[in-house]
Amino acid sequence: MRSVNELRREIRRADRELVRVIGRRLDLARRIADAKQQQGRALRNYPVEAQVVSRWRAALGGWGVAAPRAERLARWMIEEALRAQEQRLRRRVQRRGSAGAIDIAIVGGAGAMGRWLAGFLEDSGRRVAIVDPRAVPGERPVLPDVASAVRRARVVIFATPIRSTRPLLEQALAERGRAVLIDVLSVKAPIRSTIERAARSGAPVTGLHPLFGPSAKTLSGRNLLVVSAGVRSADRVARDLFRDSAVSITTVPLAEHDRLIAESLGLSHFVNLLFLSAISHDARSRRTLAHASSTTFRRQSEVALDVAREGAELYLDIQSENPWSHRTDAELDRALRSLRSIVRRHDVARFERTLRDGRARLEGVLGPQARSLLA
Repeated sequence: MRSVNELRREIRRADRELVRVIGRRLDLARRIADAKQQQGRALRNYPVEAQVVSRWRAALGGWGVAAPRAERLARWMIEEALRAQEQRLRRRVQRRGSAGAIDIAIVGGAGAMGRWLAGFLEDSGRRVAIVDPRAVPGERPVLPDVASAVRRARVVIFATPIRSTRPLLEQALAERGRAVLIDVLSVKAPIRSTIERAARSGAPVTGLHPLFGPSAKTLSGRNLLVVSAGVRSADRVARDLFRDSAVSITTVPLAEHDRLIAESLGLSHFVNLLFLSAISHDARSRRTLAHASSTTFRRQSEVALDVAREGAELYLDIQSENPWSHRTDAELDRALRSLRSIVRRHDVARFERTLRDGRARLEGVLGPQARSLLA
């Protein structure tokens, strides 16, 4: 029988071979990116990704690896390949560069999301200027006001606080220029009537909602909404800004956006805010928790910390400015009362039904990834 040390040395050799094969796979992904760009193909191909997951699940199943674990590994490989492809495409476009007039002006370009957008778009080969009194001199071109942005740029993006955007947008519309106007607000209610009126008059307006924050390093596995007011030419321009990324883009009507966001963003934020508020205020108890925390507690804490580190004004506006928040509040109240009743009565049947129904709803939202994410 071979010794443990001998077997460990063989594992190390296998690890080195595995790293080499992963490196080769990523190199192939970069070459595929080049071919996709030459042929004008989209970065993501969802049917191919599904085939990869199925292939890995079947192959690793033969070695006794559970399907959810095989899926997680396959999806990690897919995301790494997409990240490599995305970086390859952006570097090629950046080297190619562009000269001449300003392509895009970002109002609020010195804020967190504005700076992220400016960097992303510059990496994609666009010439970017910003309108923001907080701008760092010399970092990138600065325009004095919104009117200048509309006159000089092909696209004007509003990365401004939710409660401050409407007057700035109205200034831009008053110029009656040709620039496509795009907001990136997380809640559209404060500007909805302005956008709808502008769309009816033929103005090139649309919206985006990046469902990720300014800490994003790559867009593979992330979602972006195009929030359409019905101006298709403007929607196409907005989508085109992200053509060299792996982000998943979905178009939703302006009238439906805030209702969707009240649940997908507002509800998840609120639940994490409740967790943050309810966690023990006693320092000694918190020290004990560090050694007694379960896997669920740690996972919940990590998500709650992400929420706590974001901008307070933005996250409060997401709750207070969305007219559908009251519906979410009512659902939370109903759910809390129901759970309290189930626990007090020790109603096993209702508890099982609650878990089963919730599982089915989440699997419907998460789709084919649900099994691996919830396993």
